[in-house]
Amino acid sequence: MQTILIAIFPLLLIIAMGYIARRSQWINDAFLDGLSSVTFTVFIPCLLFLSIYSSEDLTTVSLSLLLSFYLPVISIFIVSFIVYRLCFIKQFQRTELLSLAATFSNNVLIGIPILLSIIGESVLLPGFVIVSIHSLILFTLTSLFGSQSQGQSSWYRTIGTSLWLTTRSPIVISLILGLVAKLLLIELHPVFTNTLTFLKGAALPCALIVLGATLARYRVSNRLSLTVAVAGVKLMVLPLCIYLTATQVFQLSLELTAVAVVMAASPVGINVFMFAARDQQASPYLASAILSSTLLSIITIPLWIWFLGLA
Repeated sequence: MQTILIAIFPLLLIIAMGYIARRSQWINDAFLDGLSSVTFTVFIPCLLFLSIYSSEDLTTVSLSLLLSFYLPVISIFIVSFIVYRLCFIKQFQRTELLSLAATFSNNVLIGIPILLSIIGESVLLPGFVIVSIHSLILFTLTSLFGSQSQGQSSWYRTIGTSLWLTTRSPIVISLILGLVAKLLLIELHPVFTNTLTFLKGAALPCALIVLGATLARYRVSNRLSLTVAVAGVKLMVLPLCIYLTATQVFQLSLELTAVAVVMAASPVGINVFMFAARDQQASPYLASAILSSTLLSIITIPLWIWFLGLA
């Protein structure tokens, strides 16, 4: 457990630096928006492209990995939607957003940095392949369930919009470009690779600072029952189901099982808040769910890493 804490503690310190800087007004909203934009459109895509291009083994990406992750995710989304609708519909009308919060992980800012510190760069390819379709699947499900519960039926438009937004993502574009360059054995000039190396070094520190500063915007709501219902599923039930699927059904290696489980055990993703930012009822609670699950994950993620026997 001490090894786990040593690996994770520097990440927490950087997140805390971002949080303190935002609360102290050293970072304002304009600066945070600019840093967030350059991090997700330049630094992280450079990290992903170069890591895939330099990887020696592409076999870590498999259909079994994706099924181990997304079969439980989709199943829990559907089951939780039914349960939340039965239990919380009077308190919270858009229960599809609760299901989204219970299944959408903050992988780019928390899951992958933790896996990098514990395992190494071999996690980048399988991790970002999972990330590349994360929004497509879960935002599409959320839109479909939301439109159906409100009596709308334009499912084809919902899927088309999700596909369009996903294919425009810098992460997806860099993933595709890295795989193409690798498979076609394209020889990149050292000037290009050295430039990417410099840029990728800024990816994770900037991402963690962005996370801390963004969390400083949120507050914890007083809806304890909703918080427990979402955080319990997100941090414990979902990773447990993925662990069982990965080990008992698909017999994944320890490393790939760890990738799937730790990413599932990451707290609620910030994009969940952005998805419903204009909803005056939903947005305060979703912001609270993000902050609460992030704080709780400081305890639960090390427990999952210990359970997996990674340290």
